[in-house]
Amino acid sequence: MLKILETKRAQNQCKRARAHQSGNLFITHHDRRIRFRSSCETEYKYRRSASHRQTHVLFRKKPVPRHESLKIDGRLLEVRLRLNPRARRMIVKVNPATGEVSVTAPSRRGLAHALDFARGEKDWIAGQLAKAPGPAFLAAGTVIPFQGVPHEIRAAAKGPAPVWAADGVIWVRGREAHASRRVLDFLKKEARAALEARVLEHAPRLNAKPSRITVRDTASRWGSCSSGRSLSFSWRLILAPAFVLDYVVAHEVAHLREMNHSARFWAHVKILVADFQAPQAWLKQHGRELQRYAVKT
Repeated sequence: MLKILETKRAQNQCKRARAHQSGNLFITHHDRRIRFRSSCETEYKYRRSASHRQTHVLFRKKPVPRHESLKIDGRLLEVRLRLNPRARRMIVKVNPATGEVSVTAPSRRGLAHALDFARGEKDWIAGQLAKAPGPAFLAAGTVIPFQGVPHEIRAAAKGPAPVWAADGVIWVRGREAHASRRVLDFLKKEARAALEARVLEHAPRLNAKPSRITVRDTASRWGSCSSGRSLSFSWRLILAPAFVLDYVVAHEVAHLREMNHSARFWAHVKILVADFQAPQAWLKQHGRELQRYAVKT
């Protein structure tokens, strides 16, 4: 009888969690169908017990990731081990662009077995690494997409700003050692301006108002909407064509009205973007490439 009550209690908790789940538009694998979940991850059914649940404590220190080595196909790879008490199970991920391998565990007990878990997924990890194109650094001579148009990064002796774009070129002034970071700052600034403009355009049409807008660098999602009405976007959307960025913004703004992917949610999206299949298809085919670009260290 006790087991039945515990099972029902767990089911009710899952239902409540799903009811308050945030709306996320996840980055997906280019050769799989679009899903609202990262496709470059595999899960281990290792759930936390009640004794391992974490309580919120002010000023709790953020766990520092550990790094271990794992040999796969004759190569010695660095595996990043992370502790995340909010995780529901152990997860191994391979960054689709850089090939970085990481394992997230929900508890310290799970963290102790994280490398063993990754070792058991060696074949899956090897398959993902074979598809990773490798990083492209934001440095002079590199060609990157900017608003969907190829731009070459070039050094400039002088100009109207530290970094600016004109006629298919992103010009950057200053010392070469700082160029990569300056280009990244420029792209983030342009992304924020474009994203905020589209939110301000779309939100009133649905009689919605976000609490805040943030721009981040996320490896598994293009955008998200929290239960607190906070919208978050990947700066890498500025690399994509404008119609793709516009769709992601519309998708997350629609979550301000419906925190799910029901028919009513998609009806709201269609009000803002009549043809959302085209940007979805673009992200499926090209989204992975946007993750390649990184600061040269």
